[in-house]
Amino acid sequence: MLTEAEGDGLTQMAEGLVQRYREAGRAPPKVLYVDRDCCAAGAAAGMYLEWPELVVRLDIWHLTCRFARGVSMDSHLLYGPFMSRLSFAIFEWDHADVELLTLAKRREANLGATAQIQLSNAELLCHCRRRTRGAAETQRLIQEALDAFWEAKDNLGVALIDQELMAQQWRLQRRHMGCIQDPPGVDLYTKTGEITRGGVKLPVYRCARGSTSLESFHLHLCRFIPGTSASDVHFQMYLLEGLVRWNENRARAAVVGGGLEATRCYSSDLQHNLELATQRLYGCTLVESYTRPSEYTGELIGVEYLYSQSGATLGELGDPDAADGTEEGQEEDEGFHDGHELLGDLGVPGYAEALQQLLRQPPASATPPEEE
Repeated sequence: MLTEAEGDGLTQMAEGLVQRYREAGRAPPKVLYVDRDCCAAGAAAGMYLEWPELVVRLDIWHLTCRFARGVSMDSHLLYGPFMSRLSFAIFEWDHADVELLTLAKRREANLGATAQIQLSNAELLCHCRRRTRGAAETQRLIQEALDAFWEAKDNLGVALIDQELMAQQWRLQRRHMGCIQDPPGVDLYTKTGEITRGGVKLPVYRCARGSTSLESFHLHLCRFIPGTSASDVHFQMYLLEGLVRWNENRARAAVVGGGLEATRCYSSDLQHNLELATQRLYGCTLVESYTRPSEYTGELIGVEYLYSQSGATLGELGDPDAADGTEEGQEEDEGFHDGHELLGDLGVPGYAEALQQLLRQPPASATPPEEE
């Protein structure tokens, strides 16, 4: 969404989300992670009044970024150890998961039961779950971390902490210790698979805590729009195309055990015509993951959402004097015919040839139609 302001500016978006869940008959989400307005009286909870059981939590990564504002520089030699100490103050690893990972690495290296094993952060995040420590314990450990690094300096005598700024941040963030705790009774981890190391089966987990996937989306969002300037219409087109590709890629990645498909196409027109052609010719589909286009819900997105707040109107693409899309003296493109009407008039060069190549060899499970 593009909006003039956060808070009330996102009310229409929240209403659309609530309506989606209601019309689909699905249970509403249990937890909402935000980067602001996390407290009970904040705007985030007020936008979802139809979901009374929804728990709003502050994203922990954003909390640690607030503490980073009280550091003299992020290139300081002690910056990494300080941030690790903050993470330790907030999270604790599941003891059983850590023991299982340690056992697997010992057996993989043919080491004894008392041998010391170094576990990397990537291994822990992949195979071990973690949970928050509780508001009181977190506040105590963060205070200990601040005390330990309060006067710390590097070899050049440069202090890590700007004491005035850090004192201000700690005074502001102390009230959010309860906002970052895991909601009781909510399982934030999903087992996506298993791998075997040293004869020990290790689970692979995906965590739903926080807004990591959202921050990743923001990174790719900047790449949806080529260049540094675009009209509102072109911006909307680039944005929608990027969103379609992003959603399809995430849908494939969310399938347990799913890998890259042999056939990948982001064109809904091509996918729809391929579905119709294969159903008519072979009575089956070559792309099992194909999903028919959904009915438009009336929700606004991108520039349309922004313009709905300011009263502006999204422009039109193309020259209004050439409504048929052809210039004077130019022959009209009749599309792809020559006996291939079954493929549909896609109007994009190369699509018909791609369809013909896909249809040339029927799937192994399908029987070609008998010749009349």
